[in-house]
Amino acid sequence: MPAVRTSLTGMTGVEHEPANERYAYSRTALARLALSDELRELADRAAAGVPTTNDMWAQPGEVVGDALDLVHQAQEALVRAVIYERQKHTSWEAIGEQLNMKRQSAHEKYRDAVAEWQLALQEPHYPAPSGAPVRGLRLHEAAYAPTTAGARLDAWVHEHIPAQRETEHPVTGHLPALSTAEEMVQVLDALNHLYGDSRTPPDPKARARVIERKAALLDRIAVEQGRPEAAQQAEEARALAAQLHAEAAQAPD
Repeated sequence: MPAVRTSLTGMTGVEHEPANERYAYSRTALARLALSDELRELADRAAAGVPTTNDMWAQPGEVVGDALDLVHQAQEALVRAVIYERQKHTSWEAIGEQLNMKRQSAHEKYRDAVAEWQLALQEPHYPAPSGAPVRGLRLHEAAYAPTTAGARLDAWVHEHIPAQRETEHPVTGHLPALSTAEEMVQVLDALNHLYGDSRTPPDPKARARVIERKAALLDRIAVEQGRPEAAQQAEEARALAAQLHAEAAQAPD
């Protein structure tokens, strides 16, 4: 079975929609899905260059350009591999060894990509340009909508890798599951992120949504671990969330 919580509403206290799907997955699982998706794209692009049926219509140098595109795609896959390893807490020393470079060089080369990934987990969209009706997606699409991406990748493996056709979920069935402890870390990180800019108070609606996630998690801890104090903390969290929703409703547009 896929390594994901089966009840998203039960986990988060919010409705099941793409914007909330990722909360049911560990961050390591999200990073692995993003890597798998980039590797799938690389494989598809490489396979497209195998037939010779269109060679007679190719422009001079076009095949070289196509090969260069593969190199760029492979480089993107490498970046995603580094992010995945860092999400697993792999040291920069071990990563650098695989890249045939020193620890410091590996850190300097990929730290910005890792930092952007961490930011995207908290802010999945870029700020909307002035007058723009939609915001661009900062978080990798496979990490933003992991259930859809995982099903697509499972199907791709079944179609393209004969040795895996008897495996029910060759991608999603082996992702690292989300533990209760990690889920609490995610919630606390989200709250800390809201207070990251001391010059701007956090949005009450955004804060309320995270606190509702915390309340739902505390409810589950109370039941699964037999901790009545967690149930009391959940009630307090819901009361605070309701207060924040009320404040947001009274705020001027």
